[in-house]
Amino acid sequence: MSPDHLKANAAQFDRLAPHYDALGFLTQAAHALAAAVQVPAGGRVLDVATGTGTVALALAEQAGEVVGVDLAPAMLDVARRRGQGQKNVQFVQAEATALPFPDATFDVVTCGAGLFFVPDMLAALREWGRVLKPGGEVVYSAFGRGLLGPLPALWRERLAGEGVKPGAPPLGRIGTPEAAAELLREAGLTDIRADLTVLDYRLPSPAARWADIASGLEGLPLRDFSLETQHRLRAEHLTELEPLFAGGPLRVPIPLIVARGRRL
Repeated sequence: MSPDHLKANAAQFDRLAPHYDALGFLTQAAHALAAAVQVPAGGRVLDVATGTGTVALALAEQAGEVVGVDLAPAMLDVARRRGQGQKNVQFVQAEATALPFPDATFDVVTCGAGLFFVPDMLAALREWGRVLKPGGEVVYSAFGRGLLGPLPALWRERLAGEGVKPGAPPLGRIGTPEAAAELLREAGLTDIRADLTVLDYRLPSPAARWADIASGLEGLPLRDFSLETQHRLRAEHLTELEPLFAGGPLRVPIPLIVARGRRL
């Protein structure tokens, strides 16, 4: 990744950092990934693209040491605040394809919904394999097709009327368990497995959906609008969401792919 690309990527997530934990579906997916990881007693874990540290902090309960790395300084600031008092967790600024650790350092490397942001995903996985101890495991997550059901399309249509597109992660780069497994295979890992589980994400009201939009990539274009336009878009979108909640809370899918492979 070029230095300019790195800076742009970090700056984008720095803008999101203050409210990133309000993204309920990401938090739910992060905890599901952590629940799928088994850490050897006293083991060392590296969490790549740790963001605000949700996966890293969840794994600290079963690991001897956890290191979370991320490109975005503001994300790491939030993670450090959340991790105050956790003596076995530290957060370090680093890039996914150039980790500042010796070979064979960690028992487990995790990455929650972050690999598809890395331009050279294969280089990242090979680097993660380098820092794994022999027999160690990479476990990462991605999203399958249909994330959040009809909601992203509705928001795209609303923004299209303003001549802009919402921010969106490049989910299609790892859109199936087969694609997730193939990346691990190409990276030279073994004992590969990739599973798709559809989680149920519950939104109590249109306002809860708006909170997700405003907190994440989807809402980045809002920050370039005037406050008047932001308020108008919010009111319009809440109105068009209301029919979806006529029967009460709305349930939409989180199609979560969890892929794993071991270093020989």
